[in-house]
Amino acid sequence: MKFSYRVVFLHQPGCPACHAMTPIWESAANELAEEYPHLNIGFGEWDVTNDDWAMCESVGCDGTPNFVVFDEGTTLLGLNTEGIVSKTELKNFILNSVEGNN
Repeated sequence: MKFSYRVVFLHQPGCPACHAMTPIWESAANELAEEYPHLNIGFGEWDVTNDDWAMCESVGCDGTPNFVVFDEGTTLLGLNTEGIVSKTELKNFILNSVEGNN
């Protein structure tokens, strides 16, 4: 399936903050998919240890957990490096990144 936007959760297995953020991420992603189907957002996760941090370095982050938003052409629209955030903060970050592109 082709998405108009992609949101990626950058994490690593041994990161306590990443583990704490996982249920918040899952809930936010599910809610956004249900509430904003017209935005056609795809959600995914990336274990940064699989590529020796190359993904993080390519988008300008230096740790985990982080969230990035891309358009369909892989242009970076947003980077959140705040670490643990609330579900509301995460949803707002994603929506602001997407809406700033419209």
